[in-house]
Amino acid sequence: MSVDPRDQQNADTIEKTPTTVSRRSLLQRSVVIAAVATPLTILAACGSSAASGTGQTATGTTVSLAALKAVNQNKMAFTEIQQDEAQHVTFLQSALKSSARPKPTFKGLEQADVMSFAQVSMALENVGVGAYLFGASAISDKDILAAAASILTIEARHAGFLDVLLGKPISANGAFDKPLTQGAIVQAASPFIANLNGGPDPSMPLKSDMDILNFALLLEFLEAEFYNTNVPKFFS
Repeated sequence: MSVDPRDQQNADTIEKTPTTVSRRSLLQRSVVIAAVATPLTILAACGSSAASGTGQTATGTTVSLAALKAVNQNKMAFTEIQQDEAQHVTFLQSALKSSARPKPTFKGLEQADVMSFAQVSMALENVGVGAYLFGASAISDKDILAAAASILTIEARHAGFLDVLLGKPISANGAFDKPLTQGAIVQAASPFIANLNGGPDPSMPLKSDMDILNFALLLEFLEAEFYNTNVPKFFS
């Protein structure tokens, strides 16, 4: 599974993506990974320690105990996000009917501490925003586009909440968000997929609206499994 080297570049060295592109051009040329994809390197994070009012995740990210307390106090919000992602899975499966991909087997989603959980959650939700922007630009059916847009706005609400909770800018890209490339999205998700269980390879060209919805379903499966694994652990 190859990824365009330009997907590795920092987003602020890249020109903005045109707002209107064809499905063919969108899939054939690289548009840069947005800055929000980089935090997915955090997804392997585990463990924390605290001293003198600060804590540190296993990745070496220093966090304040006040921020850690804020995360701990947001059981209702994380439970709502968990429920939203489960409903997104159900909706996409219903829309795809017999064409819906099977649920993949995932790995490495359980987090060892609540702050690492929040950081991974922030990364996943921001990647979700970039992924739906990518798909929305290529969908031809207006009804499907409207449905995808309704999910996109919820993913953006999740991402904004987590960005603020962890002391980041509400939008890493300023007033105009950027789509991710297909290669960048696949690169972000692949480390957590143990087996596609017969489902379509997400790195293959997306030739139809159904292909795009199945691509989105893969990401929703991932997010839903992430929250189902960690929310009961940290917010029981």
